[in-house]
Amino acid sequence: MASRPTFLPFAGGAERLLARAGVILTERDGVLVAYSGGADSTFLLRVLLVLRDKIGFPLAALHVEHGIRGEESRSDAEFCRKTLASLGVPLTVVSVDVPAVCRETGESVETAARRLRYESLQKGLRDLPGFKYIATAHNRDDAAETVLFRLMRGCGTEGAAGIPVTRGNIIRPILDVPSKTVRETLSTLGVPFVCDSTNADPFCARNYLRHEILPRLSHLTPDPGRMLYECSVRFREDDDYLSAIAAAVPEEDRTRRSALSSLPDPVLKRVLSAEYMRLRSEMPEAVHIVAAVAQIRKETDGEVAFPGGVSFSCVGDLSVFKEKENERSREPVKLSLGETRIGFSGDTVGFSVFSGAAETIASLNVYNLSKKVILSSATIEGTVVVRPPAPGDKIVYGGMTHEVRTVLSSHRVPREIRRDYPIFSDGAGVLWIPGFAVREGCDGRNSGGDVFVFSISGGLTDRVEEYAGSYHERTDV
Repeated sequence: MASRPTFLPFAGGAERLLARAGVILTERDGVLVAYSGGADSTFLLRVLLVLRDKIGFPLAALHVEHGIRGEESRSDAEFCRKTLASLGVPLTVVSVDVPAVCRETGESVETAARRLRYESLQKGLRDLPGFKYIATAHNRDDAAETVLFRLMRGCGTEGAAGIPVTRGNIIRPILDVPSKTVRETLSTLGVPFVCDSTNADPFCARNYLRHEILPRLSHLTPDPGRMLYECSVRFREDDDYLSAIAAAVPEEDRTRRSALSSLPDPVLKRVLSAEYMRLRSEMPEAVHIVAAVAQIRKETDGEVAFPGGVSFSCVGDLSVFKEKENERSREPVKLSLGETRIGFSGDTVGFSVFSGAAETIASLNVYNLSKKVILSSATIEGTVVVRPPAPGDKIVYGGMTHEVRTVLSSHRVPREIRRDYPIFSDGAGVLWIPGFAVREGCDGRNSGGDVFVFSISGGLTDRVEEYAGSYHERTDV
């Protein structure tokens, strides 16, 4: 506790950095720290402890054990438990099996670990009422390495802008602090931390940049990390302006070749990058984006292969990114009484039939668009199936016809979820979009006859309420 005031200058710097990026922490904004136990996250934690004592916001931490380093990894998790317990900060430890995921998806260890880490952090944030931000411990050297790494892949200003101070609900309060300062401060104060042995692996691209390239650049300038970071800040200013123009391109124009071809290259490239990153978390390489731009501007149909099993195809006026189908089935699933596991989404669907609806429904108390729905049996035509969305799917509610694709995209359901989102349909078309809409006239709550009760859980729909919440506040369906 005696050493905590020593972090006061860094806490003030973090507060100013966040404020310049538009984030003002208040006592209502809980912060979840991504805590590995390493030097950077330990430094970040100490800085946030100072800010917590000043501002009064709730503070918690989450540690992800990736299943990569065996006993060393488990020892790090135990270190985190003891450290956080001594500081009075609640800690959640999440274990994931990165090697197994890599075997299944074909991702690199770095990519899979990063994806699973952020997924765990986002879930951890949702599980903490009143928490608003995830804080990660990226520092100035990380930003410099990212700029170099992306420049070597032929990026433009978008990639050269490096790591942003904020992105959505993620904040990086120590992004302008050099790695050397982090370690010297912890050493001077005697604050313990753990060392990840994989950080010394020379075959890791970032480690090579960190240990081999950046030190050699000091022959050209005394502090290459600072110069690269300052360059990234200037690039970000330019990129933010261009990205704002790209973000304003309507959703329906993002798949229309004629609309895309009318955009200037700097805007078109950003639109394509954003569409690709809906499927893959990594920024695409410039060579693939340039090829996609060329394909759009051609008069013939064609396809461009992207990394990670993604392709970009232009057929007529349609220009879309597509994922290569994996081994799991995406065929419609015919419902039967009881529970049915859906192969394409991993969700489980329950299906029950009740008679004497008025009395039964009063005792069921299950009507919740996100997870369960009661439908009148008299309004369902033919067999009910559950399937992924199909081109042209539409549903009628609120006196209007809505495209399923538009319903999901307008409520910012991510593309990787949209492609496998469970849609209930019968002989008359789409019946229920969990979380968003029931076909007009099918509500069974006021039915005098038999009713069907559908429920859904697991997989993709565990996340549905994140997107459906604001929608329910504005509609009666």
